[in-house]
Amino acid sequence: MDLDTHRCPHCPLTRSKRMVCPAFEAIFPTIKSFDHRVSSDTCDLTVEQNGVTHHAHTSIQNAARSLIGLQLALSGCPTMRKLRPLARFHMPLADADETIFRVFGMHMLRQYFRHAKGGPADWSLPELQALYRDIHELNRQLAKRIRAASHKDAAVNGLVILDAFAHEVEYNIETNLGQLAPYFESSEPPAKS
Repeated sequence: MDLDTHRCPHCPLTRSKRMVCPAFEAIFPTIKSFDHRVSSDTCDLTVEQNGVTHHAHTSIQNAARSLIGLQLALSGCPTMRKLRPLARFHMPLADADETIFRVFGMHMLRQYFRHAKGGPADWSLPELQALYRDIHELNRQLAKRIRAASHKDAAVNGLVILDAFAHEVEYNIETNLGQLAPYFESSEPPAKS
């Protein structure tokens, strides 16, 4: 689909370098393969990755969500490229809590490596908040593109679920990051006396 059709307002790409949206281009084969599937239909999903096989009986929209999320992180989209480390450690069918944990972990590791090279680190998370605002807008525009290219709702509903996860990440940055603290309390070294 043409780069200017439902273009993201924050997209830095120019038509002179790119004629199509790289995010849409990356997920287009998946959209076509789910084109005539209803989101609530179920399937038996098998994912083989790094010598590990995952099996699940799940909805078509969840299968689409997992695959589309991976494809977006691996796409040439400048916004989604920032999630590329998550693609290397992809968790098929990850739930919202697993996604939040992985996103925060990725962000903190990125800051650690940036700081180690002498750069400024974003420990208070405004950079991550801005990224997820951009991802939400990207998801809105992609959903419009998917609706224009699909006959049924499986692919677009998969993206809607991904966007709900993006909202969950953004919400937790703003209000609820402390919910992860109990997971680390038992890993604290004992206080020295």
